[in-house]
Amino acid sequence: MGTSAEKDSHTASVRRDVWFESGGVRCAAWLYVPTAEGGPRPLVVMAHGLGAVRGWRLDAFAERFAAQGWVVLVFDYRYLGASEGSPRQLLDIGDQLDDWRAALAYGRSLPEVDPDRIAVWGTSFGGGHVLRVASEDHGVAAVVAQCPFTDGPASLLSRFRAGPLSMIGLVIAAVLDVVGSVFGARPVLAPVVGVWWMPAFLVSPTAIAAATKLIPAGSRLSPRTARVLARLPAVGKGLSPTVETGGQPFRPGDTAVGRDTIWGVMTGPDGDSANAIAARLALRLPLYRPGKDLRKIAAPTLLCVCDDDRAAPARATARLAAGQEHVQVNHYDGDHFDIYVGDLFERAVADQIRFLTTRFTAPAGR
Repeated sequence: MGTSAEKDSHTASVRRDVWFESGGVRCAAWLYVPTAEGGPRPLVVMAHGLGAVRGWRLDAFAERFAAQGWVVLVFDYRYLGASEGSPRQLLDIGDQLDDWRAALAYGRSLPEVDPDRIAVWGTSFGGGHVLRVASEDHGVAAVVAQCPFTDGPASLLSRFRAGPLSMIGLVIAAVLDVVGSVFGARPVLAPVVGVWWMPAFLVSPTAIAAATKLIPAGSRLSPRTARVLARLPAVGKGLSPTVETGGQPFRPGDTAVGRDTIWGVMTGPDGDSANAIAARLALRLPLYRPGKDLRKIAAPTLLCVCDDDRAAPARATARLAAGQEHVQVNHYDGDHFDIYVGDLFERAVADQIRFLTTRFTAPAGR
């Protein structure tokens, strides 16, 4: 269902706000449709990573794909961003996989789409999801996984090395969150990115600054978060200028996030988001190993791996991809968030377009 339309003269496409249903919940999405006339077109279905939303630079990738004459569907998972669902900021692996399946079903129903030329594109945690989904859905023509989360134990070990004490804090928060959920309490929120002493899922000295480079210009921090940064300037060191720490205050309770948190609530031109998700996920992450599904995927698969990645260790991904003839691994110098911006973004998106072009123009059955 389209609710608005916006023409992008650079990509010669129209972006519509649409939604599809998953598990009884409406997931919000952008649908890019090229303006030029033509028959059924390839489709690229896209979603983000751990707690992130589509406005965090997925539009930059989508515009490049739409410029190739492809239809592009970019969605937010339930409980996050512009999508519906309660409690907010919950990340359930099974639910997110169901959201991917629902997005593919919706994409296949579109009259503009060639159902034999559909690719799934996921980044970070979503990069792991597309491996799991493509291993089950052999109708997918191509897979692109960027900085993919492939191996829970490897990511857990990397996180423990980055901050053992704060890792213990994250686990305690996760246990409290699970116990509270039994009694209907609101989720205990833990930061997605943070510095060594924070009970965050991803910890490094530059994680916060690097992650904010993905945030749309004009985004504003909640008053509570702005006060924390004022008292602890080291936490916000290198914060992207796209994030405004002052300006007109807003009420976090009125945003899609629905509450404030010291870890960061933001509102901006592309919606509301937070540097926080339900802590209970920390107990599930070590058990999630979507990289093992690589051998079950029938479609050609491109893995774009950052060699200094601390959230999704490159060595584990390369090991799981070794010997898989249908898997291509491209390596890039950088950490987890570097591939979304600047020169690495340009290199990666060009490589992805070349890969997808080859698959979308290949004869049927190949």
